[in-house]
Amino acid sequence: ILPSWHHDEKGWHEMEEIANTIKKKTKNKKYNCLIGLSGGIDSSYLTYIVKEKLDLNPLLISVDTGWNLNVANDNVDKLVKKLGLDVITIKVNWEEMKDLQLSFLKSAVPYQDTPQDTVIFSALYNYAAKNGYKYILTGGNYSTECVKPPQEWTYYNDIKLLKDIHKRFGKIKLKTLPLCSMFKYRINYRYLKGIRVIKPLDYVIYEKDKALQLLHDEFGWEAYTNKHYENRFTRFFEGWWQPRKFGYDKRKCYFSSLILTGQMTRDEALSLLKEQPYDED
Repeated sequence: ILPSWHHDEKGWHEMEEIANTIKKKTKNKKYNCLIGLSGGIDSSYLTYIVKEKLDLNPLLISVDTGWNLNVANDNVDKLVKKLGLDVITIKVNWEEMKDLQLSFLKSAVPYQDTPQDTVIFSALYNYAAKNGYKYILTGGNYSTECVKPPQEWTYYNDIKLLKDIHKRFGKIKLKTLPLCSMFKYRINYRYLKGIRVIKPLDYVIYEKDKALQLLHDEFGWEAYTNKHYENRFTRFFEGWWQPRKFGYDKRKCYFSSLILTGQMTRDEALSLLKEQPYDED
């Protein structure tokens, strides 16, 4: 990763050029791009950078899967109001979401966030394709995510797997739940519809603690215990179910990323790992 990762002045110039290209290509449109905003730190800091530093006007997409904590929704509201941006909330069918999630729990596969990840990204990509958006900006980044969990656990857009699990364990039909297959996302949307996914946080200096402080000072943004813990189910899955079912603590990936990028020491990480990731009660 490191030789091609320019999160410095060179990277910023590259991102400015990308932003200028986006502006030229969308000069007659109300919005330049789409951003999926969850209320978490990555997408929140991304929204700040895109609006305030790159002078783009994104349309924000918030996907409500029924699991968000109030702190996440409040963070979204604070950013939207202070930055003067527009947001569309896509609320998925709770009965279908619940049935799919329960099917995955019954299947006992290791990656229980597949239903949510699939629905959230599918809703974003499908909206872009349907409404003619060519640029999707996401909060994915090397700075806090360069160490990945086991990849066999994260085939979150394998629709064939998802549908097979639901066929075996589900009870109702998935009539309205947003879905987007690997073929549709990687081939159809990318090459036939020309949709481009860009990760601006890879072009800038992104240090988690400084970003948290800026968001708090500028927007009154509230932090939460661990990465992705703005979501009730993910907090339960990563903090309780996965460590007890498989003996796997995803904080090791998150902390390792911060160690490698100079944002945390190994001793600090080991000290935090002595604590339970999620309160037993």
